[in-house]
Amino acid sequence: MKKELLISKRKKAKELHENGWSNRKIARHLLVSKDSVGKWVRMDEREVLIDNRGWERGTSRKYAPETKQQIIT
Repeated sequence: MKKELLISKRKKAKELHENGWSNRKIARHLLVSKDSVGKWVRMDEREVLIDNRGWERGTSRKYAPETKQQIIT
């Protein structure tokens, strides 16, 4: 999911929750899990705008030597 779409879904979830919608109903409406909705409605306004998914930029994955060997062969 693109960052802009994620942020807009988070904002919409918070708005619907404030209007009395249940997390389950919001999840069905936005096509996301109810666990995600639960996290989003507990976020403060600053957290809603931050996308912490994925690897940190410039950071490579660290593989165990056994895994590296499996990849190479």
